[in-house]
Amino acid sequence: MRKLAILVLVVALYLLICPVGARAQEQTEIDPNKILDAQMEKIELSDLQEFIDQIDRDVGQYVPEISIRKFIDSLREGKIDFSFGSLLRGLGEFLFHELIKHSALMGKLVILAVICAVLYNLLDAFEGTTGQVAYTIVYLVLIAIAIGSFTEAIKIGRESIDKMVSFVQTLLPLLLTLLASIGGVSSAALMHPFIMAALGLLGTLIKNFVFPLIYFSGILGIISHINKKIKISNFAALLKDIGVASLGIFLTLFVGFLGLQGIAGVVVDSVTLKTAKFMTGTFVPVVGKMMADALEVIVGTSLLLKNAVGLIGVIILIVLCAFPVIKIISLVIIYRLAAALVQPIGESGVSDALQTMGNALTLVFAAVAGVGLMFFIAIGVVVGVGNFNVMLR
Repeated sequence: MRKLAILVLVVALYLLICPVGARAQEQTEIDPNKILDAQMEKIELSDLQEFIDQIDRDVGQYVPEISIRKFIDSLREGKIDFSFGSLLRGLGEFLFHELIKHSALMGKLVILAVICAVLYNLLDAFEGTTGQVAYTIVYLVLIAIAIGSFTEAIKIGRESIDKMVSFVQTLLPLLLTLLASIGGVSSAALMHPFIMAALGLLGTLIKNFVFPLIYFSGILGIISHINKKIKISNFAALLKDIGVASLGIFLTLFVGFLGLQGIAGVVVDSVTLKTAKFMTGTFVPVVGKMMADALEVIVGTSLLLKNAVGLIGVIILIVLCAFPVIKIISLVIIYRLAAALVQPIGESGVSDALQTMGNALTLVFAAVAGVGLMFFIAIGVVVGVGNFNVMLR
């Protein structure tokens, strides 16, 4: 009976010890690649893919292929599966294409400017006001062409801002979700409502307040060159200054408040994550250390995924901003070049009007580029908050 009791005790000890040891050894072998694959399956990337597909349809011949899966896999190996050199070459080709496209516009502007100069020099040869009427008609035709180009540039700017706002409103919630997955719950909770409200508000203000100011300042600046008796150049300059100042204030406030919220949340998040890891490893019996290591791996893979999505977002944002900006820059070059060619051959009013149009188009370019830069900084802040959070931990 005593031998039987000893045998039962030995078998029981064996059954208790061996499975636990084998199970613990099995569970401690954590594969980060499998965790990353599982995370990628659970996050929603279809909306991001729609923007990539739209880019392929619109300017695919100028942009290298963008693949979310390939990009994340390459980043996992310490590489970036995207050729920025090819993108720069594509942007250069697109600029050249736009300049060729608008060469006919420059030809029209120069020919009409030459006609204006000839009519202006022959005013004394015409009887009465016939010469002045002919000069004014040709000048108005030239101005109508310029205003048409300016209106088209404003339209391009509006559409570009709409696309960027829509894209960032899609990207940032995804980044904030990944930020929360690495312990940045407070940062995500603070920034999410502010970002979503501010993006819509800023897009509306720039489209419906800043752009109209730039538009009317350009139109009034051109009108002031029709006749020296029309003195509204200072009013046009005032509208321009208000538009530029408003744009600067909007961008500064957005980036400033976003940065402050990120700093406020990152300190709390770093302490929370460190405490969670410590308590898991210390107070959970038997498997606490294993759970803490698993938490470490999950945070690391989530950080990699967040950075990869952030980099893809930056690339898409650059493409969405760069091509409309190049369209506007091509118009700026055309009008500046036309003004330079016209100035030596005749009356300065035409040259000054073309130069004024070039300056107004430059403001449109600055507004679109400024919005793109603001969104770039916003993505950088969200990505940086997560990295800083893990670093503090």
